[in-house]
Amino acid sequence: MRSMSLYDCSKKKVRGQKRKLNLLLRQIDSLQAPIEHDGIMEHFHVPSSQWLEMPKTSGKVKTAFCRKWISKTEEFICQNKENEGFCKVVGVISVPCLWDSQIIFFYDEAYYNSFWDRKGPDQTWTLIENGSLAADRGIKTELTETGYVEEIIDEDYSYRDLLWFYSEA
Repeated sequence: MRSMSLYDCSKKKVRGQKRKLNLLLRQIDSLQAPIEHDGIMEHFHVPSSQWLEMPKTSGKVKTAFCRKWISKTEEFICQNKENEGFCKVVGVISVPCLWDSQIIFFYDEAYYNSFWDRKGPDQTWTLIENGSLAADRGIKTELTETGYVEEIIDEDYSYRDLLWFYSEA
């Protein structure tokens, strides 16, 4: 019997996309902002398996996820306005690896300001001057969108993706 490689799986049709999307959207809806925190940041990852980033997953499904993720970020930002002290909420959509997307709560201003400086030998973020994930996918948002090309280089590993950040102005 032949074993399946990751390559074989990426060519398979993703079944049950509508059902999986509805479950994912319900799980995103159920996310609650942290009430108490200890530390400089907290983050939520996408509550799903990697089916979201498979090549055969519909573009409409991916857009629906992005729309909901940005909407949830907006919701957390609105809830956050009641908090006292420093707290910034930032939604991150990773392209093409949507499964790596996050919503981050920053509780330390110094860490928040240093978070954006990624010019090390292992990881580099380069600002995207022109372009917009939200506009490309037809998503309307009042949040500020900032895009970076992320490059991670290790001894035997190289990775490149786009990171789209959504936050209040």
